[in-house]
Amino acid sequence: MLSLIFRIQLSVFIFNFFRSKFNYQYSMFNIRFSIPVLLFFLFLLDGRSQEVISLQKALEVGLKNNYSIILQKNDADIARNNNTIGNAGFLPSIDLSAAQNNTISTTHQEQFSGTVKDVNQAKNNTLNIGAQMNWTLFDGLNMFVSKQMLGVMEDLGENGSRIVVEGTLSDITVTFFGIIQLKKLVRVARDAVDLSMQRKSIAAAKVSLGAGSQLMLLQSTVDLNADSTRLIEQMVLLANAKVDFNRLLARDVTIDFDTYDSIQITKPQPYDCLLGKALIQNAQLTNARLNQDLSRLGVRQAQSDRYPLLNFTAGYNYSTLNSQTGFLKYNQSYGPSYGFNLTYNLFNGFNVNRAIKNAKIIMNSGEIEVQDSEQALNAEMLKTYNQFLASLNVVKMQLANVKVAQENVDIAFEKYKLGSINDIELREIQQKLIDAEYQLISSQFDAKKAEVELTRLSGELLKGMTIGT
Repeated sequence: MLSLIFRIQLSVFIFNFFRSKFNYQYSMFNIRFSIPVLLFFLFLLDGRSQEVISLQKALEVGLKNNYSIILQKNDADIARNNNTIGNAGFLPSIDLSAAQNNTISTTHQEQFSGTVKDVNQAKNNTLNIGAQMNWTLFDGLNMFVSKQMLGVMEDLGENGSRIVVEGTLSDITVTFFGIIQLKKLVRVARDAVDLSMQRKSIAAAKVSLGAGSQLMLLQSTVDLNADSTRLIEQMVLLANAKVDFNRLLARDVTIDFDTYDSIQITKPQPYDCLLGKALIQNAQLTNARLNQDLSRLGVRQAQSDRYPLLNFTAGYNYSTLNSQTGFLKYNQSYGPSYGFNLTYNLFNGFNVNRAIKNAKIIMNSGEIEVQDSEQALNAEMLKTYNQFLASLNVVKMQLANVKVAQENVDIAFEKYKLGSINDIELREIQQKLIDAEYQLISSQFDAKKAEVELTRLSGELLKGMTIGT
C-alpha cells in the first residue's frame, strides 16, 4: 500500500509535469486542469483501500506488542519470582561435598630408637564425603520482615507494569484521536482549496470576458497556492502521526490505515468523585505508598540486628584412608553430626543504632513523598478538570461560530460572483471560516486529551482491560 508521503510526492510530480507541458501563464487549461490534476491524484491515491482500525483494537495490539510494556512485565516477573520463603531465609541450606586426595611420596625416617626406615614411592589415598545442613532458627525476626519486603517489591513490580501500561494506553488513545483531528484538519484544508479553486476559476472567467482584472486573478492564484501548501503540510503531519501510532503498537511503521472520524466526548463526572477515585486508585500514588511500606519494614529489618542469631547445623560424613607409610595403614570413619550455634553481638561501634536512625529517616522521607504525591495528584487533577470544562465550553462556542462563518462564506461567495465584494473581503471571510473550523477541531481534541488524562489520573483507564499477553 502506498504511503501518504509517497502519494503526496507523486501528486506534486504529476502537477509539475502538466504545468511544464502546458505552460500557459493564465490559460483556462492551466487554471482548470493543472490544480485539479494535483488534487485528483492526491485524493484518489489517498482513497485507496486501507485497514480501518478501531481504538479498542489498537489498545489490544498495544498491550500485546509494545516493547516498554514487555520490558516492564519482565521486571515484574523477576520481582514475583524473588518472592519466596527460601529467598527470605526461612529454609535451610544443604551442601554436599566430596574429595579424594592421592599422593605418591618417597620418605626417609630416623626414629629416636635408632630405627631407620626408607619407603620409595609410597601411595597414600584419602576419600572424604559429607553432607552439611545449616538452618537459621532465629535471626531477630528478620526473615519474616524480608518475606514482607519481597511481597511489597512484587507489588511494586506489578504497579510499575500498571504505570507503564497506563502511560502507553494513554499515548495510544491520544495519538489515535490526534489522527482523527488531523484528518479533520486535512478536510478543512481540502475545502479551503476547493473554494479557492472556484474563486480562481471565476476570476479567470471574468478576465477572459474582459470583466475582471489581472490583479484579482493573481491574488486568487496566490491564495490557492497558500491553501494547497497548507493542505500538503497537514497531510504530512497526518502521515507522521500514523508513523508514531504504528511505533506505539510496535508494528511496521509503514503500515497505512484509516480510523473512524468521530471524537466522542463523555460527560464529565463531578470533580469530588474523580478525586476520590484517584486518591484510592492512582498508580503513582500507589507506588509512593508501597515505597512507604518498604521503608517501614526497613526500620524493622535494622532493629533485628539487636537480637541474637541461632543456627542449627547437621551433617553426615564418611572418610577412608589407605596409606603405605605412616602410623595408620587403613582408617575408616562415618556417622552423623549436629549442633547449635548461638551468636550475639555485644558491641560493633554503635553501627546498629546508626542503621536504625537512618532507616527511620528513610521512613520519614517515605511519608513526606506520599503527602507530596497526594498534593501533586490533587493539583494535576484540578488543572486537568478545569482544562476539560474550558475545552467543552470552547467546543460549544466554536460550533456556533462555524455555523455562522459557513453562512457568511455562502453569502459572500454569491456576492463575489456578482462583483459586490472584492477578493480581499472574500478571502477575509473565508479565512474566518477556516479559523473557526480549526479552533473547533482543536478544542475537541483538547477536551478529549483532558478526558483521557482524567481517566488515567483517577485510575479508571484499565477498567475492563487485561494486562498480559
